[in-house]
Amino acid sequence: MLTKEECDLMNSLSKDTMMEALGMVFVPTDDDCVVVKMPISKSTRQHMGIVHGGAYLALAETVAGAGSLHVAGINAKVCGIEVSGNHVMMSPFEGYVIGYGTIISAGHTIHVWNVDVKDEEGNLLSTIRVVNRIEK
Repeated sequence: MLTKEECDLMNSLSKDTMMEALGMVFVPTDDDCVVVKMPISKSTRQHMGIVHGGAYLALAETVAGAGSLHVAGINAKVCGIEVSGNHVMMSPFEGYVIGYGTIISAGHTIHVWNVDVKDEEGNLLSTIRVVNRIEK
């Protein structure tokens, strides 16, 4: 969904933000999916060494926000208004987790996204619903 140019822009806008602090990187794709990678690191782990559930939610809101900007236009104002997740498997202790976002509903003022977070082998770790408010 996101072009290389859109990913370059999103990655440049991430400087000095939570996205940069958590190591998130936008990845271009040719399909209808928004993809963001996040390393498993001291910034994203909880005390047992696995990814903190809150980091998954931050990843999902980032994925959905970028997707809504793609759909509504880069000058739109996008704000997450609801995030709800189910963590279904513990993460590995190292490597990356990857958020894959698909849009469920793209209205004029509300977008609904599903974001699946997977490990590098494709195992589902968390599935998250994000609702964004859109203003143009």
